[in-house]
Amino acid sequence: MPFIQAPPELGNQYTTDRALRSYLARVLGADTLAEIEPGLIAMGELAGGELYRFQLADRKNEPTLTQWDAWGNRVDRIEVSPLWKEAERIAAERGLVATAYERGHGPHSRVHQFALAYLFTPSTDLYSCPLAMTDGAARALIAAGNPALIERAVPHLTSRDPREFWTSGQWMTEASGGSDVGLTETVARQENGRWRLYGRKWFTSAAASQMALTLARPASNPPGGKGLALFYVETRDTQGRPNCVLVNRLKDKLGTRKVPTAELTLDGVAILGGLDINDTDREFAAQVYPKPDVWPGRPPRG
Repeated sequence: MPFIQAPPELGNQYTTDRALRSYLARVLGADTLAEIEPGLIAMGELAGGELYRFQLADRKNEPTLTQWDAWGNRVDRIEVSPLWKEAERIAAERGLVATAYERGHGPHSRVHQFALAYLFTPSTDLYSCPLAMTDGAARALIAAGNPALIERAVPHLTSRDPREFWTSGQWMTEASGGSDVGLTETVARQENGRWRLYGRKWFTSAAASQMALTLARPASNPPGGKGLALFYVETRDTQGRPNCVLVNRLKDKLGTRKVPTAELTLDGVAILGGLDINDTDREFAAQVYPKPDVWPGRPPRG
């Protein structure tokens, strides 16, 4: 008899994870765990079942870039894979960002959020990348205390409605310095009372997001990290056209190929109307603190 090995099958990724269940039982307490566990069981079933099968079927699909439309207009549209589109819907509806900000279980809300992310991430080909940056952007905007930016962006970043949900990029890396952001060459200039950004970002993950936080150096500032400011930008204008953001190419990476990582040219990127706040108590309009919370990691399937 020939030997034919059956392919491995995944079970419920929550109920079969003794380490996760033991940790949550110790940290959360019986009442809180009883409230959130049905959602964790449902996410575990999805991650080990339908979503995992979708991931396998989608494995050869990667993001694509269309720079020009049929009429010669520069459009720079990035299309993500079908799996990532579904992951965005699930992430919004199940509150993978929102849970932390709704504070339904006080300080344990972060534990609840990260448990969901732990279960969700391995079956979505790193959709945790834009979610982590989205969470960090929401936290940074709230910490900055700029009412206009908070009102404009945070409800989108923390929405459970897929039609309203936004993700955020973080545009930091430049060819001049790599991870040494103190060598950033992107310049911020005030033109007619509005900040505009000029420069090239060498490596920007989740480039299909609706907004981003990006580093730039106001023209009169000194060199080094202390001369940088962090700016809020939206990637498209109110008509859906690129906001002076040119997508030069998508990166051909060895790993995380589902993540649309791009090289961008910022050609006068503008802060949209109503977000240039003339606030004399702040050094720069639309500036936010450069230390957003980040997710603790992206766990492998185990």
